[in-house]
Amino acid sequence: MSSSSESRCSSPYSSASSRSSSSCSLASSGSHSVLLSRHKPANSSVKPTSTFLFVDYRTDNPQNPISNQKKHAFVQKNYQRKKKQESINRLKCSAQPFTQQLAWGPSSENDSGTVIDRHRKLQQKGTSYDGSQQVARMSETWSLKAYLSQGYVDPFSSSAVHMTDNMNLYFHHFRIHTIASCYPLDSIRMSVWWWQRAITQPALLQALLFLTAGHQATLESINGISSRAIQKSTKDSLRLRGDTLKTLNGIMRDPMKAVAESTTLIVASLVAIEAVDANFEALEAHTKGLIRLVHLLGGLDVLDHMTLSKIYQSAVKSAALKNSRPIFSLSARWRSEILQESKVFRSTEKLETSEALALIGTYFFKAPWFQGLDSSMKTFLRVFQRLITYYEIAQLRPSLVMPTDNDLFLVFEHELLSASYAEETDVHEPLRLCLLIYLNLRVWHFQSFPFMRYMIEALRQSLVPRLNYIETMDRTLLFWILFVGGMASQGYNCHPWFVHHLTTTTTRLGFDKWETARPVLGRFFYTDQPGEKRGAEDLWNEVLVKESYIYTDTVDT
Repeated sequence: MSSSSESRCSSPYSSASSRSSSSCSLASSGSHSVLLSRHKPANSSVKPTSTFLFVDYRTDNPQNPISNQKKHAFVQKNYQRKKKQESINRLKCSAQPFTQQLAWGPSSENDSGTVIDRHRKLQQKGTSYDGSQQVARMSETWSLKAYLSQGYVDPFSSSAVHMTDNMNLYFHHFRIHTIASCYPLDSIRMSVWWWQRAITQPALLQALLFLTAGHQATLESINGISSRAIQKSTKDSLRLRGDTLKTLNGIMRDPMKAVAESTTLIVASLVAIEAVDANFEALEAHTKGLIRLVHLLGGLDVLDHMTLSKIYQSAVKSAALKNSRPIFSLSARWRSEILQESKVFRSTEKLETSEALALIGTYFFKAPWFQGLDSSMKTFLRVFQRLITYYEIAQLRPSLVMPTDNDLFLVFEHELLSASYAEETDVHEPLRLCLLIYLNLRVWHFQSFPFMRYMIEALRQSLVPRLNYIETMDRTLLFWILFVGGMASQGYNCHPWFVHHLTTTTTRLGFDKWETARPVLGRFFYTDQPGEKRGAEDLWNEVLVKESYIYTDTVDT
């Protein structure tokens, strides 16, 4: 065989051969053919049906379209077969014995007193993280009949990282509880969407786990679980956070992966997580990285709709934490996609409402001071009335929900945060902040996340110079604002301030029973929610036994 014939064998499609892991060699036994062979992967257990392409070097011509077509088809076929085999290999069990993978009990002595025991203690105490119908539906959907690995190691090892029993329990908690806080509508579908991406992206999976571990630590504290259990969840959160940053740093060193849209989704998720956790230093660093990534990718309009949704969620939660404007302006394309698909604001779409729900927000529009409000605030109140009505109906009729309806609340929150009212002698700023807090309290269900404390403090500071003005203008309006602030501030330092002024206002209005106060709240923005009912009851009990709150002169009034 001459060197020229060898050159003709390799040069026309050398790049294609490298893509399919093929090599060019001489056929044995004196054959005058050239053999393109595909080496079998070392870990492959299934032999491909065809691994060779015979090419006659005497008739081989780079200009021959038929020959080139055959070579191209061979390379593509082997490339697709290789990808399929790699996918199968990823889903296979690891080398660890199967009996060890399917752990029937705790994997170690340390695990025996950690997350599993804490779940048992919660069941014994009769407490739950959320008693809403939405969580009940999600629990049923994610039952053992529907999905493997409910808090134990996945027998198929399908996750992007090695999962321990605790990590599986955190991921289960994320799919059932945390996701319901992040997506008020269609949370089951969103849970599946995030699961599909998390199992293939290590950094994203670790980020979701460290968020959930912190969320669980907060809920354990609220439900009176032992300090040892809380410390364990907090420690897990910090460890997973470190793992996330380590994995992300590895991604950023790769020029191709660093500017991928999947990396932008991971960084946007980190920004949102650090925002709701009120970690200012980490939030600042990740925000700078997110802005840079969006710029490198060509701007917001080139990104996928779901990636944009996460970017805007991170932007509005960061702005809510700081009481500032969002760092990203709304994309006209993204906003148009939401409004065109949604049924909420179509004039032909009439929502069937109950008698109580039909009264939502009506107090505002009948109040004598409503006409004196800024036109933007009037619009906010009317849109919010429609959104809250739709949200409550969608809890009972999930079939109404469209895939982009969660983004409606993001758009509204973005507009609220972009508005500014500087006057200290009107009601605009307290109203704006109260709508923002209600949205994060009763729609997003973020009361247990640390950033709520900063939102509540912003409301308190806006009320301090305006209390007398609002009480003179409309004492009933002040009652609603203080009640929303009182519910949201439970567990935070400024809670006694809201209880004190709410008690004073309630006494002056003559509301001595919940049956008297509840209808009044319902004509503003307030609905009974199964998972949030305890917060309202606890607050009302505090008002009735106000003597238990000794208010000293050290508290700013």
